[in-house]
Amino acid sequence: MGKAYLTRKGKIIFGVVDSTDIVSEARRIHQTSPTSTALLGRVLTGIVLYGLMYRGSEPKGITLEISCSGPAKRVIAQLKGQRVRGYIANPSAEAEIRDGKLNVSGIVGSGIMRIIREGYISEVPLISGEIGEDFAYFLYQSEQRRSAIGLGVLVGEYGQVVSAGGFMIEVLADADESQISEIEEKLKGFSVSLFLSRGNSSLALLKYLAGEIEPLDERDYYYDCWCSYERLIEAVLQDEGVEDGARAICIFCKKEYIIRKS
Repeated sequence: MGKAYLTRKGKIIFGVVDSTDIVSEARRIHQTSPTSTALLGRVLTGIVLYGLMYRGSEPKGITLEISCSGPAKRVIAQLKGQRVRGYIANPSAEAEIRDGKLNVSGIVGSGIMRIIREGYISEVPLISGEIGEDFAYFLYQSEQRRSAIGLGVLVGEYGQVVSAGGFMIEVLADADESQISEIEEKLKGFSVSLFLSRGNSSLALLKYLAGEIEPLDERDYYYDCWCSYERLIEAVLQDEGVEDGARAICIFCKKEYIIRKS
């Protein structure tokens, strides 16, 4: 379960989530390398925050897709209600450690970030491959939203997910400059994954960023695929090249289906 909170203080909106369980399940399903775990985890965390901030849109489904030149090749995260699922084309993608940290941008390279929701499709080029900065750039370029975004995944010595989470802070028009400066000071050198790894909750994260203010919304998110045999058959029956008895595997949960066309 990923616990998420949303609140507002003046002209600034705060969204936070502890996505440790979500990212751990994604790692288990996809058997990702440490750097691929960090990449997929950041993308999954990002779409949860996006859905949290866009309350009302997520039941109909939101897709976040990254197509890139690096060895990761392609990453997809989808949110539907409180259910989230993800996919990485090359779960074994790795890059050399950089400055003592997992080199996420090293397996991303250049590329584009695309979001699809309610018939709306928008994409922008990646600016860093670190995902958080790319997400903030996407929101500004595509939706004219000024945001600070932090996405973090701490991977342990044996590849396990120690902690994962993120925050999205949206600054509305006419926001108080002193409040903005206070937030900027708090974010200097701040690591959301380290903060959560010390036993802090997502509620503690919210209060660290926004101060002693009560959340306006609280939600639980889960890694849970919504694939089904019926959906699969509906798709494959349109493909005459698919043979009866063929196997199909869901890219999001690895569940296997046997196709019966008759």
